[in-house]
Amino acid sequence: MEKKHVKWMKMGVIAALLVSMLAACGTSADKGGQAAEGTGKDNNENKEITVLYLDEPFWKQQNEEFTAATGIKVKYETVPFMQLHDKVFVSFMANSSEYDVVHVRDDWATEFASKGFLEPLDSYITDDMKTRLNPQTMEAMSYQGKQYAIPRYVWLWQFYYNKTLIKDPPKTWDELITVAKEIKDDKVSPYAETWGGIVSYSSFIVHLRSNGGEFWDYENNRPTFNSPEGVAALQFMADMNLKHNIMSPLSKEFTSSGAMTEVLTQGAIAMNMNTPQTLPMANDEDKSKVVGQMDVALIPGGKLKTASYGETGGLAIPAASKNKEWAMEYIKFVTNADQQKKMSLANGKIPSDVEVVKDADLLAKYPHYALLPEQMQYPFGLFRHEDATKITDELSRNILAAVLGKVTPEQALQDAETKILAMIGQK
Repeated sequence: MEKKHVKWMKMGVIAALLVSMLAACGTSADKGGQAAEGTGKDNNENKEITVLYLDEPFWKQQNEEFTAATGIKVKYETVPFMQLHDKVFVSFMANSSEYDVVHVRDDWATEFASKGFLEPLDSYITDDMKTRLNPQTMEAMSYQGKQYAIPRYVWLWQFYYNKTLIKDPPKTWDELITVAKEIKDDKVSPYAETWGGIVSYSSFIVHLRSNGGEFWDYENNRPTFNSPEGVAALQFMADMNLKHNIMSPLSKEFTSSGAMTEVLTQGAIAMNMNTPQTLPMANDEDKSKVVGQMDVALIPGGKLKTASYGETGGLAIPAASKNKEWAMEYIKFVTNADQQKKMSLANGKIPSDVEVVKDADLLAKYPHYALLPEQMQYPFGLFRHEDATKITDELSRNILAAVLGKVTPEQALQDAETKILAMIGQK
């Protein structure tokens, strides 16, 4: 009941925002038209774009550098990340031209592109960009063979372990079981994953990929997780919990990587897959009890040496923008090699540029970056679909039931596949 109440409140907020946006749409469109027609694109002083992004110091500094380099002014609007998707969606539904550049991630890019909300960028992309930017991140920003956003950074899972408890990190998932059982500290759970709420699909995807499987057949728009590789992956997850008893009991409660990291920093977890904020948080002397104890390795593998999961953060141009050329100048500037290095040094985001990831200054500040080039050679992208949220919510409920022993892995994946095929109108 509480979840439905929250859902209806959220729908109400979106509806209210949409009404407001519709009322303002004419004004925004007129303003954009005047900017394009009345000022002339040769007059740098009158060029201006509006960017919707996050409220962090570096992004604002980057905007100032862009203006200094190009003469194009940036009107910068910020919103908390958890509200960003809905803010962008409301603007799109209103057919507003107020934004020229918006932040998207893998699944949002697909969702918005499928509805015609984004401008295809293929004609703007240079050979240099094709060479520099990680191909998986470029693929993550595409839909049906067209490029709809440019990757700015990656937020990639790596394997974190307490080196005071574990001498050699496990290279395979089978080794992880062995290593976990050698930990004799009763106050420490050997291993943890995020299984709570509707996020268990993300851990499952890593195990599935390690087994040589994949989540979705994009060409035929069908799930592929209900496979021998998928059943084996889910059985392994259930066995870690029920047979080998190595899982933190809080795994079923963790609904975010951040929540899991907070427990890890108190010394209650020996190993986990997690995002780049893990090591800095573990080494925070004011908050952490494991300062200097955590290290990083490749995520364990199976049929593949390793696999991961991670968000690609990109920049897109709304189809309704009146300033697409200026917007693309902005995107090219903030995703160039120099700016990606500055970004990473400032806020720890992993560059999408394949060479910048190897930069000596970055490695000096973030030693765990040394493993990224190899980790990023293996599958890591988010699941991308116009109905991604509904699909992953359904799968996560079934995965959680299986790892808790309420249903078999075979039944869980079969039930999820049946419901998801019906959801997307497939048989």
